[in-house]
Amino acid sequence: MTETSDATTLEGLVESFENGTIDNCNFSHLEHLFVIWSLVRSRGTLRAIGQFQHCLRRITEAEGHPEKYNATITHALGITVGERIAAAPDLDWGGFVAANGDLFEWPNAMLSSLYPDGELQTDLARSSFVLPLPEASTS
Repeated sequence: MTETSDATTLEGLVESFENGTIDNCNFSHLEHLFVIWSLVRSRGTLRAIGQFQHCLRRITEAEGHPEKYNATITHALGITVGERIAAAPDLDWGGFVAANGDLFEWPNAMLSSLYPDGELQTDLARSSFVLPLPEASTS
């Protein structure tokens, strides 16, 4: 999915995510970010994160892999996407991608700079949002 992707396809991606019909095995990091970006733009950050986490949990549970859901990653990226949209609200998807390349790397260097090694893989981080530790960003 790039900035030149057909709008119908992109709209369909959000719809299939919300319906729970998306193929999670092929649901890329880029597509995750497109969905949260779309939800933030249409519903605001907090409502978008709530909807995104609800749908993602439902999808991973339906596939028999609830352990794939990570609350900390979901919330941290959702909040960051919301903040970046607020800072540049006129950017379309292509402009957002171009201006925020750090969000599209996976594994995500931004998250790695905020959390100590292994923190994002803990049961606590998977089940509940864990605030970043201040010392993680200085190490």
